[in-house]
Amino acid sequence: MNQLNNINDWKKNLGLLPINLFSTGQTNKYILLNGGYGDFCIDIDADKSKEEYYSYAWSSNTKNFITLKENEIYLYNWLKEKEENYKLSLIQENLPKFYSYLLKDSYKSEYDVVPFIIDIYRSLRHLTNEKEEGIQAINQLLILLIAYEEKVEFGNIDFNKWGITNPTISNGLESYLENLNNGLFLNNKKLKTNLDLLLRHSAGHLFQEAQKEAFFYNRNLTLWGTYDSNFESKHKQYSSFHYTPSYIARSIVEYSLSNLNIHEKDSLKILDPACGSSEFLLEVLKQLKTLGYNRIIEINGWDSSESAINISNFLLTYEKREWGENLTIHLEKVDNSLTKKWDNDYDLILMNPPFLSWELMDKNNREIVSATLGESSRKKPNLASAFISKSAKCLKNDGIVGTVIPSSILLMDSYKTLRNELKETISLLLVGKLGNFVFEHALTDVSILIGKKPLSQTIPLLMWTKNEKGIISDVFRDLRKINYNQLPYIKNNPTHSIYVPDHYPENENWKINSYKEQELKKNLQKLSALGKLKTVQEIFNVKQGIRTGNNKVFKVSIDFFNNLPEVEKKFFRPVAENDSIKKGVLSVINYVWFPYDKNGLIFSNQEDLIQQSPSFSHYLSEYEQTLNSRIGVNNYWELTRPRNWQFEKFPKLISTEFGKSGSFAFDEKGYFAIERGNGWIPKKDFTNNDDYYFYLSVFNSPFFEELLSIYSKQLAGGKWYDLGKNYTKDIPIPIIKEELRNSFVFEKLVYFGKLIYKGEFFHFEIIDEYLKNHIYLTDI
Repeated sequence: MNQLNNINDWKKNLGLLPINLFSTGQTNKYILLNGGYGDFCIDIDADKSKEEYYSYAWSSNTKNFITLKENEIYLYNWLKEKEENYKLSLIQENLPKFYSYLLKDSYKSEYDVVPFIIDIYRSLRHLTNEKEEGIQAINQLLILLIAYEEKVEFGNIDFNKWGITNPTISNGLESYLENLNNGLFLNNKKLKTNLDLLLRHSAGHLFQEAQKEAFFYNRNLTLWGTYDSNFESKHKQYSSFHYTPSYIARSIVEYSLSNLNIHEKDSLKILDPACGSSEFLLEVLKQLKTLGYNRIIEINGWDSSESAINISNFLLTYEKREWGENLTIHLEKVDNSLTKKWDNDYDLILMNPPFLSWELMDKNNREIVSATLGESSRKKPNLASAFISKSAKCLKNDGIVGTVIPSSILLMDSYKTLRNELKETISLLLVGKLGNFVFEHALTDVSILIGKKPLSQTIPLLMWTKNEKGIISDVFRDLRKINYNQLPYIKNNPTHSIYVPDHYPENENWKINSYKEQELKKNLQKLSALGKLKTVQEIFNVKQGIRTGNNKVFKVSIDFFNNLPEVEKKFFRPVAENDSIKKGVLSVINYVWFPYDKNGLIFSNQEDLIQQSPSFSHYLSEYEQTLNSRIGVNNYWELTRPRNWQFEKFPKLISTEFGKSGSFAFDEKGYFAIERGNGWIPKKDFTNNDDYYFYLSVFNSPFFEELLSIYSKQLAGGKWYDLGKNYTKDIPIPIIKEELRNSFVFEKLVYFGKLIYKGEFFHFEIIDEYLKNHIYLTDI
C-alpha cells in the first residue's frame, strides 16, 4: 500500500517533481509538476481555508489542490461547484486511478490565470499603441505586477531593485491594477491573484504567451477603430520562437542536477546563451533551492530580444529574494550570442538554442556560424549546431550541458563531424528523441541531449518516444520513476522506451530506436555477419529523381498530354512522383517533358526544337525568360537536373521520395521518368524479372516499414519515412543466393510481387510471415 503522509510518497509513486509551493514561510505545501497538464498542489498538513486553496491552485496555473488532514483527503478544484473528500486509505489503495481522475479535470480553460493576465496585457498593448514587438506593453505589465506586489503607487516603486531602467508609466495604468486586485469570480468563488505563486509557477508560460502576442499578432487599427488580432508569422533572424515548454526545461534541469554532485561544490556558474524569458534559469534556481543548495550561484543569460531581457531581469530579481547576496545575475541583450566571449568554466549550460536554418540566416549570421563551427561546418548547418558545439567546449571539468536540439543533428551526414567532436569532448548522459509534437504551432523534430565533461566510457540512457501527440509528459514521469525508485528500464511500452543500450553511438549516425527496434537491430546484425543479409547500398544504387527546375511548366496533366500532336508525345514520359504509387501499383497521373534519349539532349538548338515539337515549343516560349533565369542550364527547354541515368529505358524498382509500406513499384519497361522519387537500380544485373518481383514484395511488406523506422528518418506526423539513399543505405535486406532462389519462400515472394505489380494483392501482412519465419528469423 502507498503511504501518502510524506511528499516523497507522492513523488516516487507518481513520477512527479515536487517544488515548494511558496518561496518562503510556508512548510508542507508543494506543487507536484509534470508538464502543466497533470500538475497539482498539495498540503500535507492542511491549515488554510478552502477559499485560500482555490486561489492558490488558480494562481499556480493548476486546477486541483489536495490537502491531507487526519485520515481524510480533500480535493479543491476551482472549476467545480464544491470540494470533495475521500478516505486516505481509499486513495492509498487506488493512487493511479486517483491521479487519472485528477488528469481528467486538469484541462486548460479560458478562466486560467495565464489567459486572465494575457487579457490585461492585450489591453496594455492598446494603451501603448504599439504595432510590433510590444516592448512598452511588456514593461507596463511588469510595472503593474510590481505595484500589486509591493502595494505602492507607481511613482514610489524602486525600479532599480527590479532591474528595470528608465521606465515610462503610461497614463491610465491605474485602472488595470484594479483588475488584478479583483481577480476572478467563478462558480461562486472569488479567486485572488497571489503574485508569489503566479511568478513562481506560471511565469514561464505567462511571459512566453505575452512574447508570442507581441511578436506574432498584428495590432494595426482597423477601419472601425479597433485592433486587428490577425496572426502574423514574422521572420526574426535570431529567435526561432520555439519557446521551451516548462516540462522540457524542468526535466533537462532535473536530470542535469542529478549528475552534478552539487553538494560538493562551493559555487555554481550557470549559462543560458539563448535565455528568452529565463525558463531554464528560473527552473534551475527553484530546483537548487528545493535540493537545499544555499551556496554561491552566478547566473548568466543572453538574448537578442529586449523584451525577453526585461522579463528575465524582473523574474530573476524577484527570485533573488530567496537567495540574497548568494545569487549574482548577469543578463545582456546581444545581437548574436555566438559573438560573445564565452568563459570556459561553466558548471551548467542549459539552453534551447534557436533552430534557425541556413536558408533563413542572413550573410552575417552564416559567417558567424561557419566561424564558430570551423571544420565541423558542413552543408548549410542549423544555427543551433553552433551553440551546441560552443557549449561543449566551454564547460569546466565535470560541467554539464543540457540542451534541446533539432533531431537532424543526431541523424544527418552533414553533422557527422560535429557528432564526432561531441563524442571526443563530453560523455553523453542522456539522449532523447521527442518527435514533432513538442513546440506549439511548429512540427520541428525535437530531441534533447545532456552531456558531461570530461570524456568517459559511460553509455548514455536513451529515451525514445512514438511520434504522436500527448506522449512526452508520460515519458518524463517514467524517467523520474526510474531515477526515484531505481525501477527497471521501460522496454515494452508501445509509446516510449527508456533504456541503456549495449553500445551508443554504434556508428556515425546517432539515431535512437525503441527498445524493441534495438533488439531487432541486434538480430539483424547477427544475420548480416553470417552472410544472410546485405545492406541496401550493397545491392542497389538508389538514385534521386529529376528536378525539372519548373514543374508548373514542364509537368503536364493527362488531358494536356492527350491533346498534343502524336509526333510530340515521344518527348514526354509518364512521371513517377509521390502520388503515383499506391499499394505497390504505379499509375500515370501526370506527364513530364523529357527531351532526352540515350545520347542526351535531343534538341541541340532552338530550330530543332521548333521543327520537331512545334506545339510544345510554342508553349515553352511563353516562359522563356523565366526558364532562362535558372542556374546551370544552357537552353530554356532543358530540365535543370535530368539525371542522365534516366536517358535510357530499362527495368527498375521505383520508390516515392517519402513513404512506407506500399510505396514501391516495378517499372518493367523503364517507361516512367522518376521525379519526386527514387530509382532502385541493381548494382549487378538481375537474372530475370523474378528478382525484381521478389524485392517488390520485400519492400512493400509491413516488416520493411519496421526496418525503415529503425534506419530511416521519420517525417512530421510519423506516417512517412525518407526513402532516399542516405537514409536507406544501411537497411539489411535478403541477398538472392542459389539456396534462396531454389526455395519455396523465393517462389512465394515472387508470386506475391507479380500480384502486387498487377494491383491484385491486398494482404501485405502475409509477406511478413515468410520474411520473419524464413529470412529474418525473428518473432520481434
